[in-house]
Amino acid sequence: MAIWLFGLISAVLLVLLGTVEGFWFDEFWLQIFGDDRLSIGLTAALLLTMGSVLLWPKLDKLLRRAAKLVFGVLMLGLFIIKALTAYVAYEKLTPKSRHIISATAYIDTISDGVYDPVMGSAYRQVATIHHIKPASASKMQALDVFNPFNDGAMAVPALDSSAHQAMEGATVMLSAHPNFTKTNLDELSNLKPAMAVSMQLLITPIDRTVSADGFDANQWLKTRHVHANAQILSIDEIKPRSAQSPRAQLGLKLEQYRQRLRTHFYQNWSTKTYAQAQADAVTLSLMTGDRALIDKSTKDLYQLAGISHLLAISGTHVLFLAMILSTVVTGITDRFALNIYQTLPRWQIRMAVMVAASVLYALFTGFEVPAVRTVYLLMAAWLIRYFVLPIGMVSALSWVALLMIWLDPYVLWQAGFWLSFIAVLVLMRYELSEAQLASDISVLWQPKLWPQAAWQLAKLQFWLFFAMLPLSILLFGKISIWGLVVNLFAIGLFGFVVVPLNLLAGSLFWLLPQLADGLWFLASSLLYALHEALNFSLGHQLGAISAWWYAPFTMAGFLLCFLLVGLLILPKVLPRSLMLMPILAIVFLASDHSQPSLVLMHLPTDSQQTSQLLLIQSDGQKKRHWLILNDLGAKSLRANHSNTLIDQLHRQGVARSGLDGVIVQSTSAIFMPMIAELATRMPVHRYWQAGNHQPLASLRHEPCQAGMTWQADGLMLRALTGWHEIDDERVQHCEIELLSDQSLTVMGMSMASDALPGIMEQSSNTKNKTQLIFNTSSEPLLWQLWEMMCASDESLKITNDLSHQRYWLSTSRTANSDALNPKLSDASQIILE
Repeated sequence: MAIWLFGLISAVLLVLLGTVEGFWFDEFWLQIFGDDRLSIGLTAALLLTMGSVLLWPKLDKLLRRAAKLVFGVLMLGLFIIKALTAYVAYEKLTPKSRHIISATAYIDTISDGVYDPVMGSAYRQVATIHHIKPASASKMQALDVFNPFNDGAMAVPALDSSAHQAMEGATVMLSAHPNFTKTNLDELSNLKPAMAVSMQLLITPIDRTVSADGFDANQWLKTRHVHANAQILSIDEIKPRSAQSPRAQLGLKLEQYRQRLRTHFYQNWSTKTYAQAQADAVTLSLMTGDRALIDKSTKDLYQLAGISHLLAISGTHVLFLAMILSTVVTGITDRFALNIYQTLPRWQIRMAVMVAASVLYALFTGFEVPAVRTVYLLMAAWLIRYFVLPIGMVSALSWVALLMIWLDPYVLWQAGFWLSFIAVLVLMRYELSEAQLASDISVLWQPKLWPQAAWQLAKLQFWLFFAMLPLSILLFGKISIWGLVVNLFAIGLFGFVVVPLNLLAGSLFWLLPQLADGLWFLASSLLYALHEALNFSLGHQLGAISAWWYAPFTMAGFLLCFLLVGLLILPKVLPRSLMLMPILAIVFLASDHSQPSLVLMHLPTDSQQTSQLLLIQSDGQKKRHWLILNDLGAKSLRANHSNTLIDQLHRQGVARSGLDGVIVQSTSAIFMPMIAELATRMPVHRYWQAGNHQPLASLRHEPCQAGMTWQADGLMLRALTGWHEIDDERVQHCEIELLSDQSLTVMGMSMASDALPGIMEQSSNTKNKTQLIFNTSSEPLLWQLWEMMCASDESLKITNDLSHQRYWLSTSRTANSDALNPKLSDASQIILE
C-alpha cells in the first residue's frame, strides 16, 4: 500500500505546488496556514493517523479495507495542508519588488562559487539576512547600479520601512562578478562559514520564467529555500559570529572543515593546468560535495559521458564510510571489549555506528537528497529489525520518501529526489538475493568467473539504463547513449577506487596531511586520466556520432513509459502481460504519421534581443524545416546558445532529416559561428545570410537578396528585400514572403489586432492557404527602396491572392511603412518579441 500512497501523494502535491501561485488567499487563510501551531497540530494528526495502523489486524476483512481507504484519504489531506503551510511560510519572506537595503548577512555554509578576479569566477553564496534597514540616505540617495548589458546605469529605489521588517531572516542568494562590478569586492574571497557581514544589497525577486534550455531557477531556488537574489553592492564590515545551539555549532564546525579542504585544494590554483585543476576539483567534489571549482566544460563532459550522477554525493559514499567505521568499531570491540555484547547485540552496535557516521557525513556534505535518503533508510532498517516489523524494503523506501516530503514538500521539485528513490527501487526489483551478492563477491577471487560477473554487471547496467530512461529524459530533456558503455567501468572506478581513496585521505588530513596529499594525488591522477580518455574518445574520435537520445513523443508518451516501467518494477499486483498495451501505444506515438500542416514556432532563447523561429511544413509524407533568425540589437550570444538551440531542434525532430534551410534576416554576423557549429551536428541544406560577409571556412552561405526563391510541394519562400550590392546595411536586411497550401498554426507568439490602423484579426479563418510576411527591419528606407524597385521588377511585388489567409509578422521596433500597410490592410498581425 505504501508505494501506491507515495505515488498518489506525490502526484497531487506536484500539481498543487505547480498551481498554488494562481490561488488567492485572503488574510484569514494566510493567518491560518502561517500559524506555527498548525504545523505542530499537523504532525500530531499524522502520528495519530499512522498509529491507527496498529488497530488494523483486529478488524475483519471488509472493515480493514474501509480503514485503509480512510487512512489514505486522511494522509492525502494532511499532506495537502502541509504543502500549503510550506508555501505560505515561503511567500511570507519573499519580496515582490527590487530594493536596495543595508543588512547583515549570516554565512552558515561554504559558497557556491569562488570570487577570483584573476580567474574571472563569480561569487555565489546562500545566506540569511538580518538587521535590515533602508540604505543610508547619505550613501545611497541616488545609487547607480552598473549594468554590463546597457551603456547607462539604472537607478533603484531604497526599501521602505514597512517592507524591510517582513524580510527579517529571509534566505537570499548573494552574488557578485568581478567583471560586472565597479566596486572593489576582494574581501569576498576571505568570507568563510560562521561570519557576519554588513553589506549593501540590491534585492531582486526570483525570475519565474523558465530558461531556454528548460532550467527553472524559481523551482531550483525554492528547493533551497532561497527567497530572493541579492547582488552585493559594497561591503562594510566582516566579523566572526558564534552559533547559539549545539546543533548549529556542529553544523558550522563541519562547514568550516569543508572550507579548510577547499582552501587546501585551491592553493596555487592559477598555476595549475586546466586539466589538472579540473581533476582536483572533481576530487574535492567527490569527498565533500563541493562543486564550486568544477567549471561548465567538465560538467558537460560528464553529461556527454552519461556519468553526471557520479559527481553527486550519493548513498554509496555515505554507506561506504558508514560500513568502514562500523567495521573498525566492531573490530576494536571484538578485540578489547567482548563483555559489551552481553548488554548490546553486535548488530545493534554496528547499526548505531553506521547511523551516527551517516548522519555526520550527510551533514558534512551539505545534506543532499541521496545522502539523506541513505540516513533515513538505515534508521528504518534499524527500527524494522529491532521491533521485528512486517515491512518489506519497498514499503520502507516508500515511507522514507513520504517522510522527506512531509519535512519539505518542495523536495518533490528536486531531480535528485526522484532519481535517487527510483534508482534504489529499480535495484530492489532486480531481485538480487544475499546469497547472490555473496557469490558475486567471491567471484573476485576466482578469475575464471570474471567473464560471467562482467556479463551480470552489464545486464544490471542495461536494466538500470532503460528503467531510468523515461524519468531521465523527462527531467533533463535528453540522455547520453554513451552512458551505457562508460558507466560499466566508471561506476567501479569511482565506487571502489576514487571514493575510498578520497574518504581515507579526508579522514587522515587531520593527523597526517602529507599522506592525505599523496592519496589525493593518486585519486586526482586517476580522474585526470579518465578526463583525457573521455575527451579523446568522445570528443575527438567519436565526436561526429550523435550521443543524445531525445523523446520522440509528448507527455502522453512519458505517461505510457512510466506505466511500462511501473509494471516492471512495482510489486506484482497486475499481470506482466499488460505491458504489451503500453509498448504498442509507445510505438504508435513514436512513429511518424503526420497530417498536412504548417507550424511557425518561436524557440525561446536566453540571448537578449534575438529571435529564432522554426517553420515546420508537412504535406503528409515529408516534413520540411526552416530556421529563421533575427538580431534585434544584441551585442553577443550567450555561451550556451548553440547547445540550447541544437537541443530544441532535436526535440522537434529536426535532426532526422536536417534543416532545409537557415535564413538570417538581419545583417549581423553574430549567428554565423553558431550556424557553422549547427551544420556539424545536423544537415543544413542551404543558408541565406543578409548583408556582405566573408564565408566561413567550414560553411558557405548565399547572400540573401531580393528575388531569391525556394519552392517545394505546397510551400514557397521568397526574399522581398536585400540589396547587398549597395554598401548600406539599412537596405541589406532580408524580408521574407511565405506562401503555403496549408493553414498556419502559430506557437509561442501572440496575435494583435490593434497594432496598426486597418489591421484586423479575423475572428474565423475559412481559408486553407497561408501568406505570411516576415517584416523585422526597423529601417523605413528598406521599404521605400522596395517600393521603387517594384516599379521595374514585378517579381518583387507581394502576392495578391484572395484565397490566402494573410499574416504579417513584426516586432515593436518594426518600421511603419506607408508603402506596405495598404497591401496588408486585411492581414492578421503576429507579434514577435
